[in-house]
Amino acid sequence: MEIIYIRNSEKLAKSIAEKLNLSASPALVKKFSNDEMLVSLHKDFSHVTVVANTRTNEDWFELFLLLDALKNTRIVNLCLTYSGYSRQDKINPNESCGNMLFFKFLETFNIEKFIFLDNHNEPILRSPFQHLSALPLFIQDIKNKYKPEDIVIVSPDLGRAKDAQFVAETLKTDLAVCVKSRNVFNKVNKMKVLGNVENKICVLIDDMIDSGATLCHASDALLEVKAYKVVAYATHGVFSQGALQSLASSNIAKIVVTDSICCRDNLSDKFEKLSVARLLADAIRILI
Repeated sequence: MEIIYIRNSEKLAKSIAEKLNLSASPALVKKFSNDEMLVSLHKDFSHVTVVANTRTNEDWFELFLLLDALKNTRIVNLCLTYSGYSRQDKINPNESCGNMLFFKFLETFNIEKFIFLDNHNEPILRSPFQHLSALPLFIQDIKNKYKPEDIVIVSPDLGRAKDAQFVAETLKTDLAVCVKSRNVFNKVNKMKVLGNVENKICVLIDDMIDSGATLCHASDALLEVKAYKVVAYATHGVFSQGALQSLASSNIAKIVVTDSICCRDNLSDKFEKLSVARLLADAIRILI
C-alpha cells in the first residue's frame, strides 16, 4: 500500500507514511488559465490510502478529481481528516444538505473503506467506515498539564456535552455546560453557565473552531462567574477569516488543536498543536 495526498495534507500524510514505513506521493495538480483543475498520477497504483482534508470547496473538488484518477486502482481507502460541509446536515425543504450530498458523491467512487476523524456528525454511509476521535489525545495532554482537582471540563454548547462528559468521567473531574442563544445566523446573543466553575481552570472541549465566536463567548461567560482560567481543546482548527486574531485577543489562556487541518506554523504562543498522525497511522495499519 502507498499513501497519496491532496495538496493541503502533505505534512500530515508524510508523517503518517513515515510511521507506517510507506511511501507518500502527491496528487499532481495542473490548473488551466480559466482555473479548471486537472489531477493526474505519476504512476499506476494497486493499493492506496488517500489522505485529505476538505476545508474549502477547491479541496473537495481536488479530492473528487483524484478519486476519479484512481478509478483503475484495485483498492482505494480514504482517510478524511476533516470533512467540510459536515455542519450542513439538516434536511429542509428548498435548502441544500451539503453533508449528505458529499457523502453521496464519495460513495460513487470505488472506495473500500473510509476513515473519519471527529466528524461533526456520524457519517451516513453504506460503505464500511471507521470514525476516530482525538479525545484520548486531549485527555492525555490534560492529564499531563493539570491536576484533576484544579479543573472543570466544560462543553461550550449542548451539542458537545457528550464529549465533555466522556472527558470529565475519564479524568474524574467536574463537568459544566454553556448554553447559548443566537439572535441572527451564526451570532451568539448570550451564554449561560450550568455548573460550578468558581476558582477552577475551565477546559473547553469542542470538535472544531471556525470563527471562534462560541469559544470566546464561553470564555467570557466562565470568567464572569469567577472561573480562574480558561483553556480550550478542539480537533479541527478551521480558523475562518479573522478567527485567529479574535482568539489571540480573547480571554482564553491556551488553545490546543490537532494537525487534522494544515494551518500556518507561525501561530502565537497561545496556540498549541497535537499530532493525530499516530492515531491515523494505527487505523490505516490494519488496511495494509
